[in-house]
Amino acid sequence: MKLKHTLIIVCAIIVAACSQTKQTGEVTLSGKFAGNFPVGQIFTVKVEVPNLVFDNIHQFFEYETTLESDGTFSLSIPLYSPVYAMVSINEEDCGAILLSPDKKAKIELFLNAENKMQFKMIKGEQLTLEDVKKINEASSKFINSLFDIDNSFRGLRYNMSPEEYKDSLLKYAENQMVAIVDKNENLSENLKQLVRNELKWWSFIGTMFDYEGQMQFLYDKDTIFTPPKPDKSYYSFLRNFDWNNPPKLFAPSYSATYKDILNTDVLNIPAIDSLPLSDWLKETKVILADLVGFNSGIFYDFLVCNAYFKQLDEYNKPLSDNQIADIKIFFKNPTFTKFLFTKNDEVKKGVIIPPLKINKTPQVPKDKLLEAIVAKYKGKVVVVDFWATSCGPCMQAMKATRQLKSEMIEKDVVFVYITYESSPKEAWEEKIKDIGGEQYYLSNKELETISNSKKYGFDGIPTYLIFDKNGNLTDKIVGYLSNINEEMRKMIEKNF
Repeated sequence: MKLKHTLIIVCAIIVAACSQTKQTGEVTLSGKFAGNFPVGQIFTVKVEVPNLVFDNIHQFFEYETTLESDGTFSLSIPLYSPVYAMVSINEEDCGAILLSPDKKAKIELFLNAENKMQFKMIKGEQLTLEDVKKINEASSKFINSLFDIDNSFRGLRYNMSPEEYKDSLLKYAENQMVAIVDKNENLSENLKQLVRNELKWWSFIGTMFDYEGQMQFLYDKDTIFTPPKPDKSYYSFLRNFDWNNPPKLFAPSYSATYKDILNTDVLNIPAIDSLPLSDWLKETKVILADLVGFNSGIFYDFLVCNAYFKQLDEYNKPLSDNQIADIKIFFKNPTFTKFLFTKNDEVKKGVIIPPLKINKTPQVPKDKLLEAIVAKYKGKVVVVDFWATSCGPCMQAMKATRQLKSEMIEKDVVFVYITYESSPKEAWEEKIKDIGGEQYYLSNKELETISNSKKYGFDGIPTYLIFDKNGNLTDKIVGYLSNINEEMRKMIEKNF
């Protein structure tokens, strides 16, 4: 009996110790130069890990430091799960290493025969630069095959049912996986498995969630065509993916799928600011648990993180005190918490949304329409933004220029937004609440007249036309620019 009591006490001590162990969500990466350190030279080590949410501009977090005079370095890197991180030295890629939360990793640095800094892992797994090259080649070939019209849409018809479309895409993706990955003699078995786990997510990002859009794309007749809307059962394809084991390679596709889930009308997941987090999770799990096949795990961490990020990033709405309290309690891995609170601080800096005004289309000939719109704002620099609710780059550019527009509110600048019938009226009315500015909704014919004109012509969106205070066109930007904020600022300020 005495022995039994002792065991109970020991077990209680172990449980207590475990309950007090707190995740840091960080990995400490350290390294040291092997041999005599080159005196007088500066070496910067940079490590890249995938972003927690899908972001066209910032797909990776970057952490860097400079080697000390004795050739050593140390970096603390927040992580959500094990992942291969790219390592570069003085901006030259050297390979990738497997990092895991709450673990230490160590590398040894050395100069190769060409006097370039390289590294090797002291303990753990790494991918050489040649491995990374092979992975990228296979991945690019697979992704291009999915999105190349001549291939991925072969056999698809505009009148396919949602189930036929889903089955066709999944079958095509699997066939491509076998041909490009499984039969690839350049990839070791280990690399094949890594690439497979990575590319599964690409097999449905964009296309699988856009049945209606793809059907309309395939329809090439002049008459109006409205494809059927998939029901909830269509999204049973979500069970095909191991959500609670994020891919270990550099995969923005994994986080991108959460954005698709949250934005899918059929699933109708409520906005996260409409309910306390516990109630939001209950409602959301009722919708998703049967589709994904479980009701716990890191999948829900990512979903919650992306839902809060949507509030912060798309709607520019700071976290409430109750939301901050919920976040602190919910996330066990503080990487999510730090990420959301950092974004919240950015939003709270005071970005001001210009007042919203919905304008009627001027009653003038179509070829004079844009001139009539711009003439309303004579005496101001006019920035005309052609966009659509379904245009990802359009929305990304709006977020990128949000601070600039806030700064320009007190200046002689007006931002005019023009969309057309490709944007459903309901979606447009909802989006513009968080965009503000002077809004116009044109017919397809009206927009076509502007885009085909010699004076203003453009062949894609987003497109930006900048006019001086007298209504003269001074600059045009067609397509998304990574430095759109800086370019637009220059074009505006030269007209003051």
